[in-house]
Amino acid sequence: MTDSGRKIFNMVIAFLVSIAAWVFVVYNYYPMTPVKYTEVPVSFKGEKALADRGLAVSDSSMEYVSVTLSQKRVDGSSISADDISVSADVSECVAGDNTVDLKVSGPSGTKVTSVSASSASVEVARIKDEITDIEVVYSEGAEMNAEPVATDLSSTLAEVKCSDKMFDKIKRVAAVLDPEDVSENEKSYTLKLQALDRAGNAIPHVVISPDEISLDAYAGYTKSVELKMNVRSNVDDSYERTYTAPNLVTIKGSKSTIAKVDSITSQEIDVRYIYADEDIDIEYDLPEGVYISDRSMGQKLRLKVTRKESDD
Repeated sequence: MTDSGRKIFNMVIAFLVSIAAWVFVVYNYYPMTPVKYTEVPVSFKGEKALADRGLAVSDSSMEYVSVTLSQKRVDGSSISADDISVSADVSECVAGDNTVDLKVSGPSGTKVTSVSASSASVEVARIKDEITDIEVVYSEGAEMNAEPVATDLSSTLAEVKCSDKMFDKIKRVAAVLDPEDVSENEKSYTLKLQALDRAGNAIPHVVISPDEISLDAYAGYTKSVELKMNVRSNVDDSYERTYTAPNLVTIKGSKSTIAKVDSITSQEIDVRYIYADEDIDIEYDLPEGVYISDRSMGQKLRLKVTRKESDD
């Protein structure tokens, strides 16, 4: 190829490269293109301040909205609904029906062009305030019979504030662990507390104090074993005392530890001086490294007391 031909060839290549670069820039960066995001969650701000006034959100017309952003095409795969902020400040709401404006913003370099709703109808009611135990549970994806063993919780009790409507849905208040992040080696965690329903779904509009706890946890497994009751009831008086109690208890711990356990004995329950029917909490004598599974928490001995007929 002659020098003149090589020069022309290079000029053609440079021209084609510049055209390709121009097309890439124009297509990906200009003009801006609209992208619609559905199921963008509404974040309710000021619920703690509302609870301090004895009130709580009991219902809302908007838990999710659709948002359209004007953005560069090149950003299409990197932006999701989680990157969009939609908030409603309920701190100044009063008991009854309220209308609260929604504040919407997208990531840097984008512009909000439309929202499916500009405000939310919010129903506010008096709060229900209660202290409850904190559980440590796995999120979805844990294998069968797996349950975390948690120790050294910074708090074992939480104060729950919400409306009666929300409170009726609560099955447990829990710190939720990702099973993929838990191993046989104990590890420290700091976790947000959540109010969960029977299906394990988080319940909105619940103020929990503390809002997070620290704890140590490792992978545990569950096993059902025989429960032997230790009841003291030998008193020769004018009352007959009978009781019923569970035959089994579910324990948890490391696989190697619980494999050695076939039965658990309760701590002594003295019913000699009880003169009326009563449900009594069962406490257990547990070997080291063995714990009671969440599914057996709250088991009780049911005592029946009957006055004997007089011989007179």
